[in-house]
Amino acid sequence: MELNIYHVSQGIVSVAVRILEKVYESGMRCIFFSPIEEQVTLVDRTLWTFTPLSFIPHGHSKSGFCDQQPIYFTSNYENPNEATVLLLMDTFDFSRWDGSCAPFKKIIFVFEDISQIALANALYENLKMEGKNVNYWKQSSRGWGKIT
Repeated sequence: MELNIYHVSQGIVSVAVRILEKVYESGMRCIFFSPIEEQVTLVDRTLWTFTPLSFIPHGHSKSGFCDQQPIYFTSNYENPNEATVLLLMDTFDFSRWDGSCAPFKKIIFVFEDISQIALANALYENLKMEGKNVNYWKQSSRGWGKIT
């Protein structure tokens, strides 16, 4: 499993949408999860208008055809589209996804709040010590840099 942490300095919604776009282009299915329903709704709405030249299919429980959605938005612990990628926003807790949900090949954490830096750093260090394939990316005015 590959784990990626993205420390966003500005535009977290845009960054999340760009990541979702890359996941879709790769042909993998994705769950977008935030425990904050308003955040789920905001990223879902942004995806509708983000790329005027193409449409990225996605949905949520109210849109139906949950099992057919390449990108599924939720604030619940569910995986109806059998996604292999999990994008988490506003949380670093991925332990609740173990067990009942399909195993993920890639987990992506996206955060912007400076109060979460200590949590992100601790998660990164713990996963590295466990021998996990983990990467930490930090956004700056010059682009993305990998933290080692």
